[in-house]
Amino acid sequence: MGNMELPIPKVVKKLWDVWNLRGSILSSLTLQVFLLLFASRRQRTKSSLLLICIWLSYLLSDWVAAVAIGLITKGQGGSCDYKGNHDLLAFWASFLLLHLGGPDSITSFALEDNQFWLRHLIGLVLQVLLAFYSLFLTIPNNKFLAPTILVFVVGTVKFAERTSALYLASSDHFAETVLQPPNPGPDYEEAVQIYSSMRSVQIETRLEKRTMPNVVNYDSREDKSIGKENEKMSLEEEIKLLDEAYSNFETFKGLIVGFLLSSRYRESSRKSFLRRLPDQAFRLIEYELCFMYHVLHTKVVVVRRKIGYILRFISFISIIAVSVTFHCVDKRGFNHYDIGITYALLAGAISVECISVFNLIFSVWSLIAPNKNMWTKVIAKRTLKDGKWSGWSRSVSQYNMISYCQDERPQCLYNLASCLYMKAILDQIKIWCYSSSETVTRELKSFVFTELRAKSQTASTIRAAMEACSQRGDWALLRASSYESLKWSVGEFQFAESLLLWHLATELCYHDPRAMTSHEEAKESKRICKVISDYMFCLLVSKPAMLAPVLGNWHIVFQDTCAEAKRFFSKHGLWQHSTACKKILKTTTEYRPAAVKGNKSKSVLFDANILAEKLRSVENQWKLMSRVWVELLSYAAINCRPIVHAQQLGKGGELLTFTWLLMCHLGFGTQFYEQEKQAGKKMVATK
Repeated sequence: MGNMELPIPKVVKKLWDVWNLRGSILSSLTLQVFLLLFASRRQRTKSSLLLICIWLSYLLSDWVAAVAIGLITKGQGGSCDYKGNHDLLAFWASFLLLHLGGPDSITSFALEDNQFWLRHLIGLVLQVLLAFYSLFLTIPNNKFLAPTILVFVVGTVKFAERTSALYLASSDHFAETVLQPPNPGPDYEEAVQIYSSMRSVQIETRLEKRTMPNVVNYDSREDKSIGKENEKMSLEEEIKLLDEAYSNFETFKGLIVGFLLSSRYRESSRKSFLRRLPDQAFRLIEYELCFMYHVLHTKVVVVRRKIGYILRFISFISIIAVSVTFHCVDKRGFNHYDIGITYALLAGAISVECISVFNLIFSVWSLIAPNKNMWTKVIAKRTLKDGKWSGWSRSVSQYNMISYCQDERPQCLYNLASCLYMKAILDQIKIWCYSSSETVTRELKSFVFTELRAKSQTASTIRAAMEACSQRGDWALLRASSYESLKWSVGEFQFAESLLLWHLATELCYHDPRAMTSHEEAKESKRICKVISDYMFCLLVSKPAMLAPVLGNWHIVFQDTCAEAKRFFSKHGLWQHSTACKKILKTTTEYRPAAVKGNKSKSVLFDANILAEKLRSVENQWKLMSRVWVELLSYAAINCRPIVHAQQLGKGGELLTFTWLLMCHLGFGTQFYEQEKQAGKKMVATK
């Protein structure tokens, strides 16, 4: 028997031979256009479909461009399909370097991509060498030599810009941008001479004061925005907020890489935010997180330099010159399809450059320039229109445990998945299919900010702030007259247990017909409870890494509670959400489950029923519950690692991340406390 070949029709083979490179070129161009148009939207949306499309495009864009360069060098090695077109192939190879440089709006999809800057540097060297080899093969008879060299240089610069942006955004080197200029202090030898000559005089060494970022001191001026919460901020006020947000970003960006901040920064920021209105405070946080996103995931750090502006101007002029030159060159003898593809590449390059220049000018980074001019308002109107530049904190994911347990249908599919150890995959699909989103209303933001501000006012010292950070419902319950009857719900349980307990109790109270509310304030508090409760549960099952530092062994509590809920629903044939809640409420709970069932099971289902019964008799029930939920939210936020918060910036952001940064500005967090401890140790050692 001879060698067996796959029965692929000759027509298909010929089609592949003719269009594999051309298809790769067009695919690379399509991916670049898609990323250019949609990559920046991932900071404003939680759409899983859009994020997946951006992720696939991000991965495929590099792969397709690299494959296309390989096909070009192979085609120049003697492929009959490209005879006479070698000049165009070299031209295309240079264009692919442009594609490997990518648009300004995305350099990395996740923070982990920044860590691979060295891999991109090696890729830069290899791909540039391949493109140069392709160009070298056509010398000296290349009809498009001049435009090819121009595109080659511009593509190399673009690729180098992207690699540089990845390098600067990597965790190790990002820390370098946070460090202040070195301060060696006074010359030691000169200081010793002065000290010796003035031994009898008590000398107080004066260390050079480091300049502090320009944080607005609201004690020195009247806050004109007080009482204007319902009015839309003027353009001037928006620009002032933007300047302050950038100043805050420069001060607090070190939190991402674990840098410690001094108590001086804490007090300055705390005083500023204590005088802010909720809308202004959240807008400041939103702007600050947007600055953080741009620095970590785009080319802004590289482009927003003097050399960056110069290179961008040169690249723009070069692409225009290349287009004009190519149009004027005699193209007889070349395949008309290839000429059309080349014109498409030129049109794509011109479009990318025009949009890049437009975004460079009409960017929020132009508004924070120290020298404002007549164009500032024009840029601000275009950039800050309707707050579309940022867009975070608009919605939160929603899911509840009752629905989570009832959505496991058909049961046979889940039984099979359990046998194949694939249940976790089905659970993620279930969350993706059945979870929803809810708008973060102005009232919700205002309530969260008001509660955190009230806690910050009582925690004037760093130690008091640290104690406030350790509270996960205690402070809210202590303010209520029913503290003694409810303190067990937070005191007897770990955070994960308490979270599930209050989540289930909130769900039961929400569907309890006896807990109907008539006052608007109570209705709003009820809605706030429901939104935060479902949001925290959704985080627990979809992004447990954000809650990992405080969860402990939460899987046992979670699976035991789910198992008991499923058994209860199956026993009574409950597959409707509201009916299931009402049935649980009707169950007699005279004794605590641990007393009658023992401590083997960690389920909190009927503990939640007991808690719901006690909450129903509390005065201002929903107000108290909403305060507890804000504490649970803030406790999780401040204990989540900063790098995990930073990882959410490219996925639409999270309310938990907003809360974390807001708490840092209000004086909460371990960074200030650790700095104070180290300062104290240094003082003791000096003495």
